[in-house]
Amino acid sequence: MNQLPLSKNSQKFIENLRVYLFSCGKKTNEIDEISDELEVHLYEAEKEDKSVDHIIGSSPKEYMEQISGEMSFDIRGWAKYVPIIILGAFSGIVLKDIVFGGFQYSLVELIGYPLVCIILILAYMGTFRHIASTNYSKTKEFLFYGLASLLSMALFLGLMFLPNYIESPIIILGYYGNLIVASMAISFLIGISIWSKTIVSIVLPIFYIVPEYLVGFSGLSESHQLLISSLVMFAGIGVYLFISSKSTKENTSTS
Repeated sequence: MNQLPLSKNSQKFIENLRVYLFSCGKKTNEIDEISDELEVHLYEAEKEDKSVDHIIGSSPKEYMEQISGEMSFDIRGWAKYVPIIILGAFSGIVLKDIVFGGFQYSLVELIGYPLVCIILILAYMGTFRHIASTNYSKTKEFLFYGLASLLSMALFLGLMFLPNYIESPIIILGYYGNLIVASMAISFLIGISIWSKTIVSIVLPIFYIVPEYLVGFSGLSESHQLLISSLVMFAGIGVYLFISSKSTKENTSTS
């Protein structure tokens, strides 16, 4: 929350530091305190015509690592966030499967989804941390985000085919079972939205489900339907994240 008039370089460094510390699992209130303190130091330095390097040194990554090393890991916070993220992701997946055929999962899938979610949380946290601590161009940043997205697609696709090679009990729900589970999933996603004060938990499932559902009426081949719905989904999510990120930065700079 930059309240002091800082240069773009200083503002960008503070934003990157916040992302880095959050992706390291640090407490939000401690991140705020560190950011506010650094903001004052940078402001004082800029009044004397000194650059960001005067405060942080020649290596932003080393400075961030040093700050992170002095802060404790937010065990309580992440013990709360991780289950919410996993259940939120699984709620979106379950809703889509119910729309396109019903709740039908093998034991391998029920165990695999939480494991995949944990791997992806670690992968995305590592990606955010690496990008925040390195001065990459926008093109390279998008490349890293693209690689993380490909990893998520590969893991979920692998999980879809895994039951073909590993036999395990299958859980199938009837009409009322699907209705109850769908209602629980929708309620949980709305609850996350209210708790987090964002609509991301509602927007992402919409982009995940609606394009494929609408393209299903087109009469195109399955491969073309999958291609078009995937492009629309990723484009929609990309536009939403871009608008959301831009809005957050505008609010931060004016606060």
